[in-house]
This record gives sequence, structure tokens and C-alpha cells, in this order.
Amino acid sequence: MTTSPRPTKITANREKAELTIVWNDGHVSVYSFSLLRHACPCAECMGGHENMRRDPDPVVFYLPAEDSPRTRLHLIEGVGNYGLNIIWEDGHRYGIYNWDYLRKLCPCEACQREREAQGLVPDEETIAKEIERRMNPPKQQIQIEFTL
Repeated sequence: MTTSPRPTKITANREKAELTIVWNDGHVSVYSFSLLRHACPCAECMGGHENMRRDPDPVVFYLPAEDSPRTRLHLIEGVGNYGLNIIWEDGHRYGIYNWDYLRKLCPCEACQREREAQGLVPDEETIAKEIERRMNPPKQQIQIEFTL
């Protein structure tokens, strides 16, 4: 049985807007906060439960970098023994990034070449549609009230 790589060190740097993970196999992944937010695995960011997936959507590597409260890290928390929850300055806190997902999200050149070899490169139309969807998400239409 093969085990997936696991982090040995995680460093978040707000000044550089980067999260660095050193993996137990020696690989180092450096993620921009913008990439992490674009790749948020929650149902809201993915456009509903029907669009959720185990692996990052390859289009996230081609979305423009963003510097806004959406992409500024407020807090990072460990989730059990399997991942991270990132809380963003805009209040978003619903994505749990498990270790396998984060490793597949690695933006380094070697990992990008591996994705390209697997044919995981979206076409320009797909990228344009995804930029539009992510930059102009639908507004919440349901009003929810709680009475205690």
C-alpha cells in the first residue's frame, strides 16, 4: 500500500501572499494565496455540489492573480490529521483543503509538466468562461432567518 505525501512543515507568509508546504518526500510546494482561493474546494466556490471534485480543476492555474479581501489570508487552521481550513479576509471559510488535493494543486514547474503530460490543460474558451463565472458569482437568492 502506498501512502500519499504528507506535510512536514507549513508556512503562511502574508507579506509574500504565499503558503509553503514541505512534504515528507522532500518536495516543496509554494502556493499563491490567489491560487488557493481560486481552487477553494467548497460547494459554493465550485458552483454547487454537482461540480465538486477530488482533484483541482486545471483551469485554476490559468486564472489571473487577484489581490483583494477574497485572496488575503486571515487565519489558517489544521483540520484533523488530513488538511487545512483557510479563513479569508472576506469571511469565506468553507473550503477544506486535504493533503492529497493540496499536493495535486502544486504549481511548481515539475508538477505543471506532469499535468500537461496528462492532458490537463484547458482550452482558451474554458478559461474565459471560468474567469467570468468566478469573477461574477451569482448572488444568494435565498433569505434565511432564524428565530430562537
